[in-house]
Amino acid sequence: MSSLAVIAWILGTFAIGGGLLAAGAPAMVRRGMETYPRSIWPGRILLAVDMVWAAYAVTQIHLGGFNAWKVHLYWLAPVLIVVGCIYLDEMLSVRALGGLLLLAAGPVLNAARWNPSAWRLVITVLAYLWIGVGLFWLMEPWWFRRMTLRMRSDAVIRGGGIIKALFGAALIALALLVY
Repeated sequence: MSSLAVIAWILGTFAIGGGLLAAGAPAMVRRGMETYPRSIWPGRILLAVDMVWAAYAVTQIHLGGFNAWKVHLYWLAPVLIVVGCIYLDEMLSVRALGGLLLLAAGPVLNAARWNPSAWRLVITVLAYLWIGVGLFWLMEPWWFRRMTLRMRSDAVIRGGGIIKALFGAALIALALLVY
């Protein structure tokens, strides 16, 4: 099983789980989406994950003359986590989720890069959508709130959940049959 197949299988599993949750309990999903932007601890946890992942990613790339500065990331990452929790408290959870989407797109694109199938473009387009949404949420977290305002009815959330679950099933089928 290729790395792209593993990624597609994992993404499909999460999409099916989230889609079935939205289809089965739309009121709970709506309440969660309304309270998420102001949630403190999910934002702090995601910020810590983002900072550690970003520090690891920077240590893995060649920076030329700046390679000597990489050793400072070991103490700088925890400091930036604390500073981020203090000064980025306004909608930190949405910003940190946007950063996670940006970071997650990198390994997905690397896995899709050398796959010979033309169906790899499904995962590639998905990763670039993550980049676009991640940038909007990172710089303008109010877009997340605008998105939740459009999802007021249970029918919209239920329909979106069904579409998401079907897309997850299609990703699993691609993982098992194509990649």
